[in-house]
Amino acid sequence: MSTSSVAIPVIGALLVGGGSRRMGESKSELELGDRLLGEWPAAALEGVCEQHVQVGGAPVPGLGWQCIPDRRAESGPGAGIESALLHAPGAAVVLCAVDTPFVTTALLVAALDCIANGSLAAAPRHADRWHPLCGACAPSLLPLLSNWLDSGRRDLQGLYDDVGATPLEGDRLATFGDPRRLLLNLNEPDDLARAQEFL
Repeated sequence: MSTSSVAIPVIGALLVGGGSRRMGESKSELELGDRLLGEWPAAALEGVCEQHVQVGGAPVPGLGWQCIPDRRAESGPGAGIESALLHAPGAAVVLCAVDTPFVTTALLVAALDCIANGSLAAAPRHADRWHPLCGACAPSLLPLLSNWLDSGRRDLQGLYDDVGATPLEGDRLATFGDPRRLLLNLNEPDDLARAQEFL
């Protein structure tokens, strides 16, 4: 297991919410290569911490992780992050979405180290956009995130700007791999085809 300097409890959260409408089938049962799509980011999370949960909708079969529901229905991935923070009070959350197969343990450890150094949140930033569904959040992000969601906002781009999240970007991000592969998010069948090409 890779290590981080974070001195507080850490829980890994695999976000499995969302309706998979554009994909046309459940991402939790989708296959990439010789395993389920969600097993890829789950392996990255297992390299960071010992406790894990699946948050949101249909769980990935066979992981053996506790499954917890989103606290808010139809409120986007921020609701999944909020649910994970509420599930483990006082713990930092390192997270991946079920459809981000090429996120690495090293990237997640780097994000978690930012939390150890005082960041409220840390995530890759590439092409002028945050990629908040692979990163880490401090427990102190919870009230700010809850207020954001209470106001009806769902876009984590604005939240991460507002809270001064730490970006993993540029040359530092490139040390973890080609961002085009590393941050690939599978939303449509064409994305799955691209992912197959990266194997």
